[in-house]
Amino acid sequence: MDDKTKATLTNLATWKRGLFMVVFAIISGVAKLIVTLVAVFQFVTVLFKGQVNESVIPFGQNLSTYIYQITLFLTFNTDDMPFPFMDFPDGAPKSNLNEGEGEYMAASETTTKNNEQVINVADEDIKNETAAENNSKDDPLTV
Repeated sequence: MDDKTKATLTNLATWKRGLFMVVFAIISGVAKLIVTLVAVFQFVTVLFKGQVNESVIPFGQNLSTYIYQITLFLTFNTDDMPFPFMDFPDGAPKSNLNEGEGEYMAASETTTKNNEQVINVADEDIKNETAAENNSKDDPLTV
């Protein structure tokens, strides 16, 4: 084993992050269960009252944002650990992913394929393939 590999394997900060990742993965599972319960509650409320419970909507949004923050941490898109290491989210996610070096940068656009499904197109090859498929359906001579 070379020195660089040995140094990374014995890095305490990496192992500490790994431990927090396991903990946040468990918390994420519990939070997703709670989101499901909120969704069922809202559905039952709509069934019996004909309208959603407005006081539960912000809670669902905040919990969804929290799950988003956990996912960013788990996928190494950020080093910021979510609640309880920062304030619990209030509202929609505020993303600063495109600001730092080495962080995820979304560079895709959304287009539709045959007006049926939304697909994300990230590079020219996929765009050209999609355009070729659409053109071949319009041209009866193309096989």
